[in-house]
Amino acid sequence: MKGFLVSIFVLLSSYLVGQEATDSTLIKAFPFRVGSIGFAVDSLEHVVGDAFRGNIVQYQIGMFNFGSKAISFKSGKVSKFVTMGYEPSLLQSQQEGMAIVDFEVINEMPLGLNQVEIAIETDDTENPYKFLYLVVNVVEDSTQMMDQLIIDTVPRLVFNQYNHNFGHLSRAKNVVHEFVFINRGSQDLVIDEISASSECSVIPPHETTIPPGSTGSLIVRVRTLGAFGVQHGTVSVMSNDPVNPVITLGMHGTVRVQSPPKEDLDFCLE
Repeated sequence: MKGFLVSIFVLLSSYLVGQEATDSTLIKAFPFRVGSIGFAVDSLEHVVGDAFRGNIVQYQIGMFNFGSKAISFKSGKVSKFVTMGYEPSLLQSQQEGMAIVDFEVINEMPLGLNQVEIAIETDDTENPYKFLYLVVNVVEDSTQMMDQLIIDTVPRLVFNQYNHNFGHLSRAKNVVHEFVFINRGSQDLVIDEISASSECSVIPPHETTIPPGSTGSLIVRVRTLGAFGVQHGTVSVMSNDPVNPVITLGMHGTVRVQSPPKEDLDFCLE
């Protein structure tokens, strides 16, 4: 009888250890929790990168029902820009699913970083309404820039984007990004000078005189050696565009140092 009880204890202990490991894995996979639902994002704001203006872009966000009851979701248009869908629409207890975000990047939306609210309506008794924010970098589609009409009788310098978010980098890793531009004026555009902040270096365009309707690009490199935390680098482009004689481009992100030893699990750098 004693041996039987010991066997039961060993089996129960093994199950509990396995259950704890599974729960820990799920918490890491779905770290941001609102009510009974955990989302596969790190925080309230989720950086999703570039989105071309004039297009509909789809994003998928993983979910997990940590609660003891099934939760249903209400699909449909939740704002001027966002339509929500869910797979499945009824998420059972301890089941994984997906929130599907269709984001309409309307032409009137400003270029650069935009914060888009995501409203998730559920029948979760703990918290029926759940809000997330997508951080989207709205850019012009450089493949369509040539098809756009001339907008002025003078030189006009227009970039496909004015800010680039490079996310998170480890210290000493560099990031390179290309900014594409077009002359949407009816006279030659002349780029007179390009200057950059200390953490940036620039490869200038091959040609500094840009005919009407023609495109070019400049490449910006951000150096992170010695940097730590949130970084903001800028590049100023000076031209004969009388409307915007100086245009400032931004490179933004966060630089992290190497992680501490594994035994110091509670250490936090940010």
